Amino acid sequence: MNDPMGTPMPDAPKKNNTPLIIGVVVVVLLCCCCVAGIGGWWLWNNGDSLVSGSMGAISLLA
Repeated sequence: MNDPMGTPMPDAPKKNNTPLIIGVVVVVLLCCCCVAGIGGWWLWNNGDSLVSGSMGAISLLA
């Protein structure tokens, strides 16, 4: 209590957000990989019908 009234309080140490940022990036990358994998699997199984269906629609336009 010997400090004068005008003395500012010392700054608190800054919190390190690096682990949080790395965690968010890893989760987003895993989600993107899962979406790409599921999309690739779906195209592998349904790609032929998708292409043949779109070719029929294109021939109707021409």
